[in-house]
Amino acid sequence: MDLIKNRYLLVPFLVVFLTFCLDKLLILENVHTYFSKSLSDINYIQKNELYEDLKEYLSLKNRDKVIVYFGNSRALLFDNDYIHKKYPGWVMFNFSVPGGKPDYVLQWMEQFAKDEVKPDFFLFDHSVEMFNSAATLKVDETLTNGLNVSFVLKHFSRFSTDDISTLIAKRMFRAYQYRPKLEVIITRAKNKDTLLYPYRNLRNNLMANLKKGKGSAMTPGTHQAVLPPELLKKSAIGDFHSYLVPYRFSENILSFTDQSLQLAKKLNVPSAMIWVRLSLPYMDHIRHLKVSVGENVEGTVYDDWYPRMLTYHKQNGVPFWNMNDDPTYTCNDFSDAGHMSPSCYEDYTDYIFKNLNQSFVMGAR
Repeated sequence: MDLIKNRYLLVPFLVVFLTFCLDKLLILENVHTYFSKSLSDINYIQKNELYEDLKEYLSLKNRDKVIVYFGNSRALLFDNDYIHKKYPGWVMFNFSVPGGKPDYVLQWMEQFAKDEVKPDFFLFDHSVEMFNSAATLKVDETLTNGLNVSFVLKHFSRFSTDDISTLIAKRMFRAYQYRPKLEVIITRAKNKDTLLYPYRNLRNNLMANLKKGKGSAMTPGTHQAVLPPELLKKSAIGDFHSYLVPYRFSENILSFTDQSLQLAKKLNVPSAMIWVRLSLPYMDHIRHLKVSVGENVEGTVYDDWYPRMLTYHKQNGVPFWNMNDDPTYTCNDFSDAGHMSPSCYEDYTDYIFKNLNQSFVMGAR
């Protein structure tokens, strides 16, 4: 009764409710495209369809062997036509997404285990940056685009208060994530033929290409040229200070990774981890520049991270494919400090399948 008499007390709740409803309208595709600028969410959206395609493909009697790759933006551009021609009998279903992290991978692996989806091989990404809990520039795309709230609640103790705040703010209120700007909306509304419709076509074409490429596709606007040495050096120092300074190794990230590997074993599917090639100047910083790696402790990122990985893999018997210390891999064309140019993807593919075939030969002994 008091609440009825003092109806003004309901006003804040009504405002929040109306704001929430309006926010949901903003993420409808035909509304969203008036102000959004990123294509990253398309990769995440498509993975649900890819999973259904994978289950259907695995049910076929006469099928190729399937490698499922869980990576990040360093693993988006594979070509199944090339794989089919050079490595007949294999096909890649690529679950890599921009900003892909071990928590997102575990979410999928839990689904694979629940449905008993068994490809022939799992390949998991080992990115040194993802293990840093103290990065200046945090990668939160899995929180905003990929993780289910139920998954976060299930593993609540492994997420920081900042992670939870980001999830609540950006997932419940997408306008906070995309920050619609009136200027952009008006400009696109006035220039539909030159701005709005081409942007919608980009999104639609990327979705279609991801479906055709089984999760792999060249994102429109991907920089295909090789970055000149001087610009590559600037990119390297920028990425190093953004993602690796200071450096605090995250046991939580390792625990997510470990759980994914244990689920692969439970499914009786062989697996491996890969440290994807980074540019030479970036690796030089990782190997030699000293940073804070603990309270009153300085060292190189390489010396802090790499021995931990070697110990983990030795103890658990999981292959670790290290492209950065392998003298047989020689393609060093880069679009920026951390991303190989598309011109290297055939060499990148060859590296994976060389190691993949060796794993199957060893497993057959």
